Amino acid sequence: MRIFISAGEVSGDIRASELVNSLKKYGNFSFFGMGSNYLKREGVNVIYDFKEDSIVGVQEALLRLRNVFESYKIVYREALKSDIIILVDYPGFHLKLANDLIKAGKKSIFYYILPQVWAWGLFRLETLRKFKGLYSILPFEKKFFEKYGINVKFFGHPLKKLLNEKISKIQIEGKPIIGLLPGSRKDEIRRLIPRFLKIKKEIEKIYKDAKFILSLLIDYPISENDNLKIIRGKSIEIINTSDILIVASGTASLESAILKKPAIVVYSTSELTWILGRLIVKVPFISLVNLILNEMVYPEYIQHIKPKEITKKVIEILENPQKITNKLYRIDELLGEDNPTDKIALDILNSIQQFT
Repeated sequence: MRIFISAGEVSGDIRASELVNSLKKYGNFSFFGMGSNYLKREGVNVIYDFKEDSIVGVQEALLRLRNVFESYKIVYREALKSDIIILVDYPGFHLKLANDLIKAGKKSIFYYILPQVWAWGLFRLETLRKFKGLYSILPFEKKFFEKYGINVKFFGHPLKKLLNEKISKIQIEGKPIIGLLPGSRKDEIRRLIPRFLKIKKEIEKIYKDAKFILSLLIDYPISENDNLKIIRGKSIEIINTSDILIVASGTASLESAILKKPAIVVYSTSELTWILGRLIVKVPFISLVNLILNEMVYPEYIQHIKPKEITKKVIEILENPQKITNKLYRIDELLGEDNPTDKIALDILNSIQQFT
C-alpha cells in the first residue's frame, strides 16, 4: 500500500515523521510525499523538499507565489498515485490540494493538525467535511467542530510525551539564563531576531551576569559572544536549561508550558498581514498555552514590540516565577492520552479496513 504524506514546514515535518513511525508498527507500507529532513530520516521518499518555502502571512505568501505553484503541481501529480493521503497542518496549501484530489476521485484523504477555523476561516468547514478522517491535537477543537456537525477525533497532543522524557541541559553558566526561540519559519526568524536582540540589550542593563541561548534554524548573520550562545535547534534542551523563555507564538510556547518554564510570547508579522489579521481573527489569545488554559498565563506582546516593556515583564516574572508555573500544571491533563500518534495511525488503518 502506498501512503502519501505531506508537510509544508518544519513543525509539520516533525509531526508527520512521528506518524510515519507509528504507521510502520502496523504494516509494511511505501511512503512518499512532501516534507524535509525529518520525513527523510523515517525513510519517506520526499518528492518535494519544502526547505525554506514555508510561510506565514499574506504578504509573505504573495512574495513566494511562484514557489508555491511549482510545488503544488508536483505534489498534486504525485498524490494521485497513492492509496492513502495524509495531510499535516499547512492549511492554505493542503485544503486546496484536498479539494482537487477529491474532484479527481481520491477518497482516502486524512487531515492531521487541523486549520484553526475557530480563529478565522469558517468557510473552510465545507472542505473539512469531505475528509475521511480529521485528527486534532488541541483539546478544545473537538467540541468546536461538533457544533457544526463535523466529526473530529482528539487522542491527545504529541508533545505530551515530554512529561515522561529525561531531557538534558546545555552547559552554560550565568544568572539568569534566558532562552530565545524565534520560531522555525524563515520570515518569522528574520523578523524576530532583531527584536530579540534589542530585548537582550535591555535585559543586560539590569542583569549583568545574564546569559542568553538562541535557537537558530536558518543561516543568519549573527555571532556568539560572551553573553550569547547560539545553538542549531535543540529547542527542548534550551527550554529545560533556561530560567525564562522569550518565544515565538508557536510550538515553543507549549513546550515551555509542558516543562513548567515561565515564558513571554512575542508575535510579529508584516503590516499587511497584521492589519488583515486584526479584522478577521476572533480569538482572545495568540499563544497555544493561553488558548488551551483559557487564561492569559503567558504574557503576549503582539506586532509593535517594545523592548523596555518586555524587559520590565521579564524582571517581574523572575522575581516570582511560581505565579506562572503553578498555573501550568493544569495543562498536563488537558493534553489528552499518551501515545496519541499510535492511536491516530491505527484509526486511519481501521477506517479503510486494509492491512498488509
